[in-house]
Amino acid sequence: MKNRLGKYLFLGSAAFVLAACNTSIQKSQDQGASQNNTQEQVETGEQESAGGTKAVALADYDVDDDEAWKKEPAYGQSIQLVSSTGCTAPINVAETMGFYEDEGLKVETVETPQTSIDAVGTGQAAIGIGLIAPTLIPMINGVNAQYLGPAHTGCKALYVAADSDVESSADLEGAKIGIHGGLGESDHNVGLRFFENAGVDTDSINWVSTDVSASPQAIANGELDGGIYDENMADPYVKDGSLKKIESTTTSEDFKDEVCCAYYVNKDFARENPITTKKLTRAIYRANAWAEEDSKSYIDYLYEQDFLTGDYDIGFNFIDKLNYHPSQDQMSATVKEITADYQALGIVDDSVDVNTLYEQLYAPVGLEISDFTEGA
Repeated sequence: MKNRLGKYLFLGSAAFVLAACNTSIQKSQDQGASQNNTQEQVETGEQESAGGTKAVALADYDVDDDEAWKKEPAYGQSIQLVSSTGCTAPINVAETMGFYEDEGLKVETVETPQTSIDAVGTGQAAIGIGLIAPTLIPMINGVNAQYLGPAHTGCKALYVAADSDVESSADLEGAKIGIHGGLGESDHNVGLRFFENAGVDTDSINWVSTDVSASPQAIANGELDGGIYDENMADPYVKDGSLKKIESTTTSEDFKDEVCCAYYVNKDFARENPITTKKLTRAIYRANAWAEEDSKSYIDYLYEQDFLTGDYDIGFNFIDKLNYHPSQDQMSATVKEITADYQALGIVDDSVDVNTLYEQLYAPVGLEISDFTEGA
């Protein structure tokens, strides 16, 4: 099986910038460490050939069965969730707005020196949030976590110099592409999918690790042919005429309906505390519903709580264009699509059926974000 990572270089400072999808973990957002060095996990349940256990089925549990809930180990205990801000703030918003308390839950949002997926997989936190692109592989490799449900669509894009003749990913065969992090992290994995979808040989791409602040100048002077950015981080450089967007998970036809970021839960926690898990989901989904229904008041609240910082107009435009109401069906389709893409790229073993891997990664919880809108 060929592992298509391409060539990898460093440019500028080695200190990476934690951008919009901001989970309180180590500053490099080193999802690549999970991808390449998955920790041994002590697991129970039916073993899958890919290395993990089947996702815990939660849909049939009655979230309002208080008698059954009181028998769960987490009942009455403080539950740790990985703190998250920016476009992934609903976990924290649900805490400060009292949505967990409304469910009868005691919750603490915490920072952790691990990646979010590792903190959840090792049981140091019950729930976290992150992009599907870099977290799917650790789960396939055996990290003891599963997707709980969708968070939002969109958020990353490929940019080139504003005066470049390049109009699409297909024009960048053999290019040097800036990523803000390492191989296996979100920029790299999203970029791989852009190029694979455009028919570009991903082995021809030279991946260059750089700063968000350094890469626009590197693109302008020809050191780089383009770069992958969180869209709000690139927006100032688009406005000043330095960059132009040529591919986007938010607006490109082939990606705009995919779930970008998702919630995930420790499998043992979900197995032992299914009702608690659904109550946590319900609280978080109330924050999601608010983000979609009244983005102005939601975004204002993010700034008031310092869950979103920087230029207000840029932050507003970024959050406002994301879809915070993706469905369980969209989530299922996204997980299968990314898994299939990674098989085509040689990152995931293509001898294992996509549906088998899907059963390891995700079991719909039986709740839709749209259930918590005012009109529902």
